[in-house]
Amino acid sequence: MRPEFVFDVCHGLYEALRDLPSQRIPTAGSSLEAGVPHDRNPRPQRLPRPADFTADFALAGEAALAGRPSRLVLFRVHYLGGAEYERARRHLGISPEGWAQWTEEIRRRVGQELLRRGLFPPRRYFQEPTRPWEAGQA
Repeated sequence: MRPEFVFDVCHGLYEALRDLPSQRIPTAGSSLEAGVPHDRNPRPQRLPRPADFTADFALAGEAALAGRPSRLVLFRVHYLGGAEYERARRHLGISPEGWAQWTEEIRRRVGQELLRRGLFPPRRYFQEPTRPWEAGQA
């Protein structure tokens, strides 16, 4: 699977989910609210929510581009922030050729990281419950 394709699919989903209103999870009467652990696990497994995917997409990009500050800024401004091509390109002061090179590198590096972290395919990502002991791992 080409990392650029993986990036494009995940970024398209990121854009669609980013603009959704946050959904509140009712907790009234839950065993967690009462302080009673469910199945001896204080944080039961749950399926990822749209907000989890958007956060994981952003974190994957940050990790993949950590050693490339200029690419990280472009990723934040254009891919996460949604700035239009011309505006982002002028803001960063790069040529159209530089833009093409940088975006290809971003799509490749972040796509590889998305695969490594299991965000692709999104269908599988949303069907697998989160596990509390993996919260700090990435």
